[in-house]
Amino acid sequence: MTDQPRADAPDAPAGLYGAPVAPPTRPLPLRQMGIGELVDGAFKLYRRDWLALMGITAFVLVPVTFLQAWLTQGVAAAAADPFADLDAVTGQIIAVTLVFVAIQLLIAQPFLLAAITKAAADAYLGERVSIGRTYRFALSKLPAILWITIITTVLTLLGFILLIIPGIIAVVRLALAPAILVVEDVRGTSAVGRSWNLTRRHAWRVLGTLFLAGLISTIGIAIITIPTEFIAALMGPDGWFISTVGQVLASVVTTPFSILIIVLLYFDLRVRKEGYDIEVMSQELAPSS
Repeated sequence: MTDQPRADAPDAPAGLYGAPVAPPTRPLPLRQMGIGELVDGAFKLYRRDWLALMGITAFVLVPVTFLQAWLTQGVAAAAADPFADLDAVTGQIIAVTLVFVAIQLLIAQPFLLAAITKAAADAYLGERVSIGRTYRFALSKLPAILWITIITTVLTLLGFILLIIPGIIAVVRLALAPAILVVEDVRGTSAVGRSWNLTRRHAWRVLGTLFLAGLISTIGIAIITIPTEFIAALMGPDGWFISTVGQVLASVVTTPFSILIIVLLYFDLRVRKEGYDIEVMSQELAPSS
């Protein structure tokens, strides 16, 4: 398979006054890619649409994270009062933590997963990432992506409870389920099963790619958070704001990259195993946009 246009490809749609509209320019070649090429491709797509990708992430993470940090800091400051009821303060801290854990797991993370996966797929197919269109799509897919998240989380936890190795296998074999939901509009257990089948005989390659991407993200997080945590420690209790800024910035920067890797893995395996071309992928994604 080459990256040249197909002879039987449909003509470009007509624009104003009947002039043909040029098809989107693909930022990456349509071919099988090695692990290093996948990582390099993720960086290339990130550089191309970094503002939109970071904006999509920041719009959700910044308010949620800062609100949680502010409320937690307020409760912790109340605990410093020598006359404070420590049992009541502890209960408040637990309540705040549980509420925001639920918000993150049930709303924020599934929404971001759907939104960034859609944005990453658009970027790969040569489309410009639109924050508004991406958010509308993510809202429409929120129940489905939440259901997939629950299924994959339960299976992964069961794998780790039984033995470490089954848990790792579950992480690898189910990693593509969100991308499958976004591009193919396959939902629930069907998307999970599709991910399991698509990664068959490529588990080591997927694991190596995810490990390398995780290592890069971890280094990026450390570069951002170590200075801010150091400054926050010097400031004492008033340093919570600086600490939160570092945590949010690290998440906003690294989250899109991690999801870009997964999306590129998905497209690469479809090209590698199914011989799909860019036109077919574009047609599959179009009804869900």
